[in-house]
Amino acid sequence: MLRDYLEITRLFNMGLTAVAPVLGALSMWDIGSLSLPELCILFIIGSLAHIYGFVINDVIDIKVDKLSKELSARPLVRGSITRRRAAFFAISCMVGSFLLSLIFFSEFFDYISLFFILLIAYFFATIYDVASKKYPGMDLFVTGAIFFLILFGARTIGTPTMLAYIVALIGSLQVLFMNMINGAIKDIDHDKQGSADTIAIRLGANIHAGVIRLPVSFRTTGYLIEIIRIILIFLPFVLLDLDPYLWQIVLLVLLALLTFFSIYKLYCIKTFNRPRIRKMIGIIVIFMYATTPIMLSSLNIYIILVALIPPLWFFVSNLVLHKTIFEPKTM
Repeated sequence: MLRDYLEITRLFNMGLTAVAPVLGALSMWDIGSLSLPELCILFIIGSLAHIYGFVINDVIDIKVDKLSKELSARPLVRGSITRRRAAFFAISCMVGSFLLSLIFFSEFFDYISLFFILLIAYFFATIYDVASKKYPGMDLFVTGAIFFLILFGARTIGTPTMLAYIVALIGSLQVLFMNMINGAIKDIDHDKQGSADTIAIRLGANIHAGVIRLPVSFRTTGYLIEIIRIILIFLPFVLLDLDPYLWQIVLLVLLALLTFFSIYKLYCIKTFNRPRIRKMIGIIVIFMYATTPIMLSSLNIYIILVALIPPLWFFVSNLVLHKTIFEPKTM
């Protein structure tokens, strides 16, 4: 039973969402800083928000997910957890995150703004979960959820700065790419069968007899999202007088090139092969999510350690639950 609940949380990529409010707080380093225990609380709040988003999404999409034989490993699909229990679990996590947010209570009106920022994040996540397969463009709502989750972390210190907003935009674009591009390719087999209406399908992405077709419009959209994200990564060095080290610039350029190359390799997969697609998505995400902590390390060199959390979390959770490194069975 414990394993079922760990699997339904999408443990393999929980580290990505969990660091969102942490990065929001760290982007405010020149204004103030939190203690390590407080940063850990933010990490837990991010984890609980992650669980809510993915579990509710599974509850809503169960009929579509059942159309794919390769998703039979998911607890809801195989019936090891009921929809009622899953929904109760998700809502409990949401309530738990609000209770933990009380730790950052200082003044009433400050906490009210903090509360509503977190509430807006959950509101956007819920809209996405309910409508993601029904209407195109719903990826923007999960993007908004991450945006406000990062701002929530920043608001625990004070009024979000321009750097905090840039970090929130970067995180939003990363999630937009994961859902609109990575997710569309990964789920292309059963989304079409389930009559899902997404931007990817509207752009012409489809599969026929096991052969994936990704039109130029779809590929270009993915590249444009990544180009904008990379511009935002370097923007603080140009506009906000964030002093870069030479090794930072070199490393960020290298990661940008590796990310673009990995996206190209994902696009080159012609025959639908979920394990191979999962592996490429994992590689893209690792390169992509390392950039923000490296950029923020200009504020404090130790912030770069946050870049290690998502990949280590990804590898360890996959080894524990799936006996593999790059191919989580519940992705």
